[in-house]
Amino acid sequence: MNKPAQFRIRLSFHKGNAPRRAVLFSLLFAFLAVSCNGAEVPSSPFLGAVYRYADAVLQHGRDTFGPQKSNLFLSALDRGTLGPLSHRPPAPAGVREGDRVGVAPGPLLGANPQHDENLLRLLYTLTALSGKREYADAADAELKWFLENTRSPGTGLLPWGEHMSWNVMTDEPIPGQQSSDSAAMHEFARPWMLWDRCFELAPEASHQFALGLWEHQVADHKTGAFDRHAAFREHAPRDGMDFPRHGGFYIRTWAVDYSHTKDPTMLRAIETLLERFEKKRHPQTGLIEHRSEDPHGIPASSLSLAIDCDAAARCVPQPLSSRLRTFASREDEVFCRLPHDLKGRGGFVATVEKATGKPVGDSTPLWEARYGSCTTTQVAMMCVARYENTGKTGYRDLIVQAADAYLKSTPPEDQDVWPMTFGHAISLQLAAWRHTARVEYLDFARQLGSLAVEKFWQDNPLPRASLKTEHYESITGADSLALALVELHLSILHITAVNCPSNTIDR
Repeated sequence: MNKPAQFRIRLSFHKGNAPRRAVLFSLLFAFLAVSCNGAEVPSSPFLGAVYRYADAVLQHGRDTFGPQKSNLFLSALDRGTLGPLSHRPPAPAGVREGDRVGVAPGPLLGANPQHDENLLRLLYTLTALSGKREYADAADAELKWFLENTRSPGTGLLPWGEHMSWNVMTDEPIPGQQSSDSAAMHEFARPWMLWDRCFELAPEASHQFALGLWEHQVADHKTGAFDRHAAFREHAPRDGMDFPRHGGFYIRTWAVDYSHTKDPTMLRAIETLLERFEKKRHPQTGLIEHRSEDPHGIPASSLSLAIDCDAAARCVPQPLSSRLRTFASREDEVFCRLPHDLKGRGGFVATVEKATGKPVGDSTPLWEARYGSCTTTQVAMMCVARYENTGKTGYRDLIVQAADAYLKSTPPEDQDVWPMTFGHAISLQLAAWRHTARVEYLDFARQLGSLAVEKFWQDNPLPRASLKTEHYESITGADSLALALVELHLSILHITAVNCPSNTIDR
């Protein structure tokens, strides 16, 4: 019998060898994270729940129904059968019926890749951790099939996002929230961070979507007919619906498209939308209106736009690149000088008068998630994104203050909390720990992680949609919680050879 191979790693610690030492440590952690068989990973109290979740959706939660067996991930599942829901359970608190993956009052039988975006990012990370290709292969299969088979032939747009999804039983779009003219509305739910992978898997389909986003949601043209295949709204410019966060999602999409295609149309699209938001800034306060002719601003929405403008600047040529960075930097100044009372009220300024900068209404809540607003930890994770991209200390101070607010708080027993909120709270504590080295933040992240596994997973491989529901529904961010648990696992074991995607897309 052959003896098992033995490995010896010699580390040199003499002075002046820091770069080599860093490389050797990375190799060592990579070896510890992935065994020779490509299957074993270090244990932690949290990674088991994540793998059970991923394995359950791969084995039981994919589309093998209807005429087309797409293998898309169902965005809602029965935790008892681990299969499709045969009914429509009550929505978690804060979720609108029209945004769920199924037409009311029917069952939830839809797939919405934007609801599952962090699940897809999680699967790529699990392949890096375990060496098992089936996780990344499943994510690739979803992206490729969805892009190539569900786009509207009339607009190139996709049935996903805030209002639409794909019916896995009938292989047609689910309109979701209806507008006054009974046409379905295409809107992003999150920024789409997987465009680079999409262009690798389905370049033409990805480009056609980016063009459709410009031609049918921004560019001037006459209102067109509606396409029954996807019922996507085609319309003249909806300047009255120009929410800053959506503008950022568009700009980021066009920038990545340009980096792959060099299509000058994408630069024109970015310039057009950027100019529109530049004109919306108040000359004295610098605040941007939430929508046209609205006297109020939503700081979190504008901050989200800044994050995407900064990312887009890396993909486009000068002078547009500098213009995008200048816009983002101006937003940094505006946001950081607002009177966020995290120490007293535990929240960020949620709404503000555009002309005066005066806060209006309540601050962001700690645990209560709902459509149309952000929790404190959601906004704090945007601050994490900006701090780690700019190094501006104003954001670091806000991160620490927000983390401190959660150290003093636990979810009320009578509140229906989302898994997304737990995920953000864990990631926020880890960010505060990274930037202060104060161990209480890491300790509290571990406490939150243990509580999350206990409350959401219980003895089931699928996490609950909320603390007051018993089904799985990804609109409430189970994928963000799972991603946070992977981040926590890597932090506890000090594994640096595998990067966990930043948990900052829920904005």
